[in-house]
Amino acid sequence: MRTDKHIIKAADLEKEIETALAHYPELKDRKIIFRFRVIERKSFMLAQPRLRTLILPRRWRQYEVIISKNYFTKNKLFEDGRVPSDVVVGWIGHELGHVADYLPRSSVNLMWFGFMYSFYNSFIKKAEISADKNAVKAGLIDYLVVSKEFGRNPKYFPQDYIDKLNSLYPSIADVKEWDRLHKLHQAEAVNEMKADAMNE
Repeated sequence: MRTDKHIIKAADLEKEIETALAHYPELKDRKIIFRFRVIERKSFMLAQPRLRTLILPRRWRQYEVIISKNYFTKNKLFEDGRVPSDVVVGWIGHELGHVADYLPRSSVNLMWFGFMYSFYNSFIKKAEISADKNAVKAGLIDYLVVSKEFGRNPKYFPQDYIDKLNSLYPSIADVKEWDRLHKLHQAEAVNEMKADAMNE
């Protein structure tokens, strides 16, 4: 859910950002800034801790989700210039999965994380798995699948980009399986609670 801790400077995507935030109650007291900015590396969106807050205790640490405005709101592939809303929610939900992954990490660990992510593909794969698993647990599976289908559609992306996604990011089949297992575990937990209640 959106709270006064969440600052949405990327106003054109406010609805999608609020939809994704609603799935992460654990982020309600964390300061997260959503902003448009040119992203130097070949990405359209990224989440990271704000460097100047790394010296602060974890409860005061701040995060930001940086978004390419031209790609999401001035995209020539779409008549209105906008990437479909469900795709955007899935993308933001994935980035918030990264933020959820950052929460328990120490400042030193986050600096190490940034270094490893910049230079090692094997580390990127692990980080992206964690982000997607967090998004699945948050209940964003439908949005996540739509965004992954979009990212692998040759109508919108060149084959080298699709190949990169396939090599570094979890597949659609992966996230669907995680969702199935998560729902199974939830159902088992509910059944155990009911059984315990009946035995009291």
